[in-house]
Amino acid sequence: MSKLFRFVQNEDVLKSFEEFKDSVLLERPVVIARNGDYTLFLRRISGDELELTTENTHKKVVTASRRYVISDTTAELVARGTRHACQKMSELSDQDVNRKRLQIWKWYILEWQHKIASNTEAVMEKELHWKDEESGNNEDVLDMESFLHGEYLNLGNTLYLIDKYLADDELHKDEFRKFAIEDVMEMTSEDTKDRSLAEAEQKRQSDGLHKHTYRFTVTVEASDKEHARAALLRYLAGDDRIKVQK
Repeated sequence: MSKLFRFVQNEDVLKSFEEFKDSVLLERPVVIARNGDYTLFLRRISGDELELTTENTHKKVVTASRRYVISDTTAELVARGTRHACQKMSELSDQDVNRKRLQIWKWYILEWQHKIASNTEAVMEKELHWKDEESGNNEDVLDMESFLHGEYLNLGNTLYLIDKYLADDELHKDEFRKFAIEDVMEMTSEDTKDRSLAEAEQKRQSDGLHKHTYRFTVTVEASDKEHARAALLRYLAGDDRIKVQK
């Protein structure tokens, strides 16, 4: 899924409008957040009216907008509207990602169907008649989710497939190539991060819990050094993890 990048916090939108309405906002809108191809803008309608506008900047289309009269609203209401706009923007962006990703997966399914075309009847026969003892060893029928996930993350294969199915559509070919590169890189970075965390946790458990020694500086009020040492020992008494150098 695409990620939300925020530049102005929900609670600060009204404050930002008040701060920039007679300067920056006179010249251009201020970006509140971005998510994929979508951007949430803060615009000045007048000195007493602001507008939140969600735009698909790739297609140059406004998908939603809402206005607030400053004298009739509060920072909490504007913050709530901003939060709702960001949530809706994330949903729209995720829909776009899923739509493009599914289209590429459809092409992979077509390739797989072409691959087994000569053996379709036998494959269907195995699927229609379930045999529990063979279910884990059937290499002819692929787990489609695993197949798509593994093949899709092979960026070379995916770009080749895009070039093949969009050979006569340069505009959409470039769009899908750019999308696939960003999507696969994000997915593989998440896989790598998860794998690294899992390996680190496994190593921590196998190595056991390591204990460390810490040194602190402590100030004690007393009439002399011996009274200070006695006060400190009384304070630390009963905890065998703490050792005081005498």
